[in-house]
Order: sequence, then C-alpha cells, then structure tokens
Amino acid sequence: MFKHISLTLKMLLVTIIVGAATWSLLDLLQPRTIDEAFNTALSERLNEDENENRILFDRYIKNFHQNAKFIISQKQFYDYIKKITYNEWLLVLTVQNQVKYYEALPQWLPSSSILSSITHFQYAFLIDDRGNVREVFKRFAELPPKLLLKPGYLLRKLNDQQSLLTSINGVLYLITSETLYGSQNKLLATLMLATPVDNEFLTDSQDRDHIVAYVGGEKPQILASNRMDLLPEGTLLESLQGGYVYSGKDLFEYGISDRGIKIVTFIPKKPYELLSKSIIIKERGNRIVTALLLILSFSFIMFWITKRIQSLTWRVVDFSEKSLNIKQKGLWEGDELKVLDERFRNLTEEIAISHESLKKQAETLRRERDKAQNYLDIAGTIIVTLNLRGEITMMNRKGCTVLGCGEEEIIGKNWFVNFIPERIRNEEKTIFEKIMAGEIGLFEHYENAVIKKDGEEKLIAWHNTVLKNESGKIVGLLSSGEDVTEHKQLEQSLIEIEERERHRIGQDLHDGLGQLLTGIAFQVRGLGRKLEKSSFADAEDAAEISVLVDEAKLQVSRISKGLYPVDMDKEGLMSALEELALSTKKMFGILCVFICDDPVFIRNKTAVIQLYRIAQEAVTNAVKHGKPQQIEIYLSGTYNKITMIIKDDGIGITDSYERKNTGIGLKIMGYRANLINASLDIRRDINGGTLITCIFSDTNEKLSIKQVTRI
Repeated sequence: MFKHISLTLKMLLVTIIVGAATWSLLDLLQPRTIDEAFNTALSERLNEDENENRILFDRYIKNFHQNAKFIISQKQFYDYIKKITYNEWLLVLTVQNQVKYYEALPQWLPSSSILSSITHFQYAFLIDDRGNVREVFKRFAELPPKLLLKPGYLLRKLNDQQSLLTSINGVLYLITSETLYGSQNKLLATLMLATPVDNEFLTDSQDRDHIVAYVGGEKPQILASNRMDLLPEGTLLESLQGGYVYSGKDLFEYGISDRGIKIVTFIPKKPYELLSKSIIIKERGNRIVTALLLILSFSFIMFWITKRIQSLTWRVVDFSEKSLNIKQKGLWEGDELKVLDERFRNLTEEIAISHESLKKQAETLRRERDKAQNYLDIAGTIIVTLNLRGEITMMNRKGCTVLGCGEEEIIGKNWFVNFIPERIRNEEKTIFEKIMAGEIGLFEHYENAVIKKDGEEKLIAWHNTVLKNESGKIVGLLSSGEDVTEHKQLEQSLIEIEERERHRIGQDLHDGLGQLLTGIAFQVRGLGRKLEKSSFADAEDAAEISVLVDEAKLQVSRISKGLYPVDMDKEGLMSALEELALSTKKMFGILCVFICDDPVFIRNKTAVIQLYRIAQEAVTNAVKHGKPQQIEIYLSGTYNKITMIIKDDGIGITDSYERKNTGIGLKIMGYRANLINASLDIRRDINGGTLITCIFSDTNEKLSIKQVTRI
C-alpha cells in the first residue's frame, strides 16, 4: 500500500508528526531553561553589584580618612594649634578638661566651600597631646555620645587601622583620626572625625542604581538603606525573599564590635520574572512560525529531491538500455525511491555477469604490479616514496632489510616520527614540508641518519626527486638511498690515522731532526769561537752557518707544529687556538684575537683536532678572500655543549647557493664538522664580514643551528 504513495507526501506527514512532538517537548523544557538562565544571570549580576558596592564602600571609607589628613595639612589648622597650645591648653581652662562646642565652622576647619567638597562627617574632635577632647564641631545640635568624648580606646584601635567602624549606644559610627606633630616629632594635637552610618551615609557612599542596606539584629532586619522608599528601616529580611535576591558580607573586618551587622546588596526579581515570561511567550510564537517555515521548506526540498530521484531513475534506465542493452521492468509509479531501487536491482544483476571478466583483468594487473615490485626488491639500494604528509607509501625489500622491519610495519607510518632520530626530526620534517610546498629547492644529494627497529642508527646517502601529478603539482617524494655508515666510519678512521701520522712525523721532526740541528748549532758556535780566537777569516762564515742552522731549527719547529698543532691534554684546543691567533697576527699583520672567558675541556680527542682544523681553515679563508682588518676566535662551553665562532670584518661571503656549489675550503669545513657530528653555520654577518658558527656535543649528539649550511 505505502509503496504506491509519493515520497513527498510520506515525508510531509512524518515532518508534521515529528515537528508537533518536538514543539511540545520544547514547550515543556524551554521555560525551565530560560528560568535557569535568568537565575544564573541574576546571580552573576548580584555578585558584580556586591563587589562594586563593596569597592564603593571601601573607597568612601578611604576618602573619609583622607579628609582628616587634608584638614590637618591646612595652614590655618597648624596656626590655630600652635596658638591654642601655648595660650590656652597649657594654662588649663577654669574647668579641668572643659570641652568647647561649635555649631558654626571653627577656625581650625577649612571654609564651608572647601568642606562641602569632601566626604560628609557629623562630628570633628580636636584632642590635645594628652588624649583629652578640647574642642568639638557638630553639624547639628545633638551632642556626640559620651564614648566619643573619651576617645582613648578608639585612638588605640585607630593606631592599627586608618578607619574604624564601631557600634556606640546601638548606633554604627565611622571614625578616623590624624595626628599633628611639631618640631622634634612632638605630638601637638589629634583630629578625630566621626559620623553615624545611617541612610544618608549609604546614599552618599553607594551608587543610586544599586540597592544597599545594613542588616543586623537577632532577627535580621533593615537598619539603614540607600533606598528608603523600597527598604524602610525595620523591614525583616525574611519578608524580602519573594521579591529580592540578596547577598552580604559581615562588617567585622572594619573593626565593628557587633558581628551581626552586614552590608547587603539587593536586586529585585520582578523585572527579571516579567522579562522571562515575555521571552517565553515570544519564543512560543517564534517556534510556531519556525515550524511552519520548516514544513514548507522541507516540502519544497523533498519535492526537489523527488524530481532529482526521478531524473536519476530515467538516467539509469537510459544507461541500461542504450549502453548495456538491459530491458528494465517492474514498478514505474508511486514511491520514487522504490522505483529507483527496482531500476538499480536490474542494473546490478547485469553488472554481476561482467564481474568474472573484471576479475580476470584485475589478476592481470596484479601480476604486472608484482613484476614491478620484484624489480624494486632486487635493487641494491633503498627505494622509498613519501606522500605530502610524510607517510611511507612504498618501501622496497632493501629498505625493509636496512630498517630491520617488515613491510607491514613500515607502509603508512610517518617517516619522520618513526625512522628519523629525535635530535634532527624537527629540522628534517621542516625541510621536507618546505620542499613539498615549493618554498625551497630539492637537495638532490643528501645524507642523514635513520633509526632501525632495534634503535641502531644508520647513515644513508640519498638521491631525491619530487613526484608530480598530471597538472604539475608536487604530490610526494621518491628517494633512493645507500647505506654509507661503514664508509663514513672508514673515512673517520683514515682521518684519525692521518692525524696520528702527522703527530708521529711532527714528533720525529721535533725530537730527531730538531735535536740534531740543535747539536750542530752548538758545534758550529764552538767552532766559530775557536776560529775567532785564532783570527781565522772563516770565523764569519761559521757565524753565518750558525744563523742558518737556527733558522732551520725554527722551520722544523713550525713544520712540526703545523703537522700536529694541538696537544692531546684537556686544555689542548684552547692553547692551540691561542697560538693560531698569535701566528696569524705575526705572519699576516692582521689583528687576530682569541676569546675564551671560561676554560673549555673536551674529552673527544678526534673532535679537538677537527675543531682546530675548522678554525684554521676559517682563518685561512678569511685572510685569503675576505680582506679583513680583524679576526676574532670565540670558544665557549656549557655542559656537553661546545660553541666555536670565527668572525671577521672583511667583505663577507657570497650567498648560500654559491657557498653550496663553490669553495673547497667551505666543503672541507663541512666535511670535518660532519665527521664529529657537529652543526656548522656559515653566513654573512649583519655588520659585514663572515660569521662561522660550529656547535659540538661532547656526548656525540648533534645540536641544531637554524639555517645550517648544507655542504
């Protein structure tokens, strides 16, 4: 029955049913969600207002204290105290400790225009150097509490605090004081300000947009508020729970004796509840409109999809009959998907018949692929291909053997993560990514270490080429590599043998021929003295022979030093580089200095020789090609890290391409650095000249330099 109903009509009915159920569920959940959101927003608003009110309260108290400091800093206050101290207070008035009251501004207070701009206070007490209240200014006729007229206890508490909140006769007062000192730090008088913390105080200290009150008592009630129209005195706190959310903090930290008094921030609930109901009603209407629009939109989409399905069905029929000569049969009207399913079923039955033919073709292709793989497997070099992500897509048998892994352990793995040593991994990966992006050219011949499955490292010499698609875009890298580990080890052994032979020959020249020439020199000098005593004319010839023998000794010493310039003790490199600087200055007249702030010791004897040869080659290149006025050789070292820098102020080196393709000296330096697994950087210095940096790890770990020159 249902297969004869159109797909559009089916989906329309389903949409209406699902939409109605969804709307009903949302209508139940949305009010709760909106209420929770408003409650959260209300709590956040309460926290913000509470913090802001507390800041305003703190600021008001701070300003209250600043008023006292401001008043005693006035000249008329100081002048009055000096005058009254010497004329009245010292003489003691008729009545002991008599208090003088002012309702108009006394001489020791600023003018009313100035006083009106500072924080309000109700009482100002002038206290003598013995702590007795002498004069009182009161804004109103009401006398101050007796406790304020005996301020000794309060002043002691004010020594530790700038201001004090305390309860006096059930009324909360804010009190602060400042003391005036004379010469030799003598106390002259103290000014104490006091004001009740009442509704007026709250109105002055708080933002009008906020509702703030003091709450206290055994049964918490409003003691004072800045909105008496909303929160009159005596209102019980529990009666406000339905109309307000509120939060408060105890004022005990300000020194108040009554721990039950709090400053409380209130926010009315009614505006939020009205807004919440308004949003719910509006959202309900929006959902109705949205549901209608979705039904219409979905109906249009289904109509369009149905037409596309019908078009696809006729294309299947047309392909079947014209290309495959398949006669379609079965259902033609009703559910469009059902009709399309019938057409595809007929098509797949015919396609299955061709499956055997395709299998035979696939078998032929597989044999061809295996043949090509055999060619790669019998090759004597490693052959590997990488995609743009650095993943291995092909590795021949030789490569698997060198890495000690099966093909299934290699294919699909990231080359850099799994088979490149960690010390050079980031550098190699960065270079590969730049080559794949076309940012730098390809290193056609390149050497680097790889890690076998058992952790052993092998040095591979690579020949590389990029792989491109039909549009010429780079899609990967094809590399063939040869294991040159033993070859490099043999080279290093030959270098070590060469250095040992140099040392032996130099030692033989120094100990053999040098000693022989020394003996000849002594004999010639002795012969010369004898001839001179006998007045023979040949005495001058003997002297000349002695000079020539000394010159021959010097030449033998220089040749010996050149063959093996570095002593094999732990300080050998430092002394050899210092000697290199001195000999360069002496031979070429160029200022050459060796700088080594702290001793540098190297355990690797081969590295000592190669580092010296690198420095020697760098200095020679600078003298020959750089035309410098000054050459500097720096040597420094931290734990297991040796840095050697050769810097000159000459004409500078050519660009990196020329350095890579010309200059046998630079290649020799790179070769020597590679032998000891050091990093070498050769570049033009930003201030002119050439800067050569070599970093060597005494633990045989290669250390990275940015933009390392590849020799």
